[in-house]
Amino acid sequence: MMPLAKPNSSYNIEDSEEDIRYQFKIVLLGDGGSGKTALTNRFCFNEFDSDTKLTIGLSFNSFSIPAIEDGTKIRIGLSIWDFGGQERFTPLLPQFITGANAALIVHDLTRFVTLENLKRHWNSLLVSNAGDVPKIMVGTKFDLIDPEYSLDPKVREDFRKELGIKAYYDTSSKTGFNVELIFKELVKQILEIPPYDKKNVEVI
Repeated sequence: MMPLAKPNSSYNIEDSEEDIRYQFKIVLLGDGGSGKTALTNRFCFNEFDSDTKLTIGLSFNSFSIPAIEDGTKIRIGLSIWDFGGQERFTPLLPQFITGANAALIVHDLTRFVTLENLKRHWNSLLVSNAGDVPKIMVGTKFDLIDPEYSLDPKVREDFRKELGIKAYYDTSSKTGFNVELIFKELVKQILEIPPYDKKNVEVI
């Protein structure tokens, strides 16, 4: 049986279940140690721990973001599923990826192999089990990159196009750079597809 990390609840204190108008499942996929858990912790709890341990199995967090629907303030609930990247868990992942509304495909900017593995493994795993859902390619640990030795942007752009991904962002969980942005941009992509495209909902 796949080990499960204890679910965390990170709704803002003023939120209630009645405030949540829509609920979306977001999965984070990428190699172990690529920074998926750090992204989640920064987004949900505004925390960063440089000694974050590898996720064993999966971790689940709940969060909500503000939005406006037809002039009324609402909240959109997010179920954020962070999967361990170790190969021994791969056979168990399909059942948890199924039903995802969107995904963050994550690679470590300091390890080129994690970018290669998005094409070699993680993107196909997502498509096979969740279909053609909205997704964003995310480069983590931007704070550790020396500009003189950073990966050629054209290389990453080629990967993005080959994977059929609409957007790519560099992030830093340590500084918070682009972390909130990627989750909100992903929700915006969900709202652009049926049946949500017929609703007047705007993320704020």
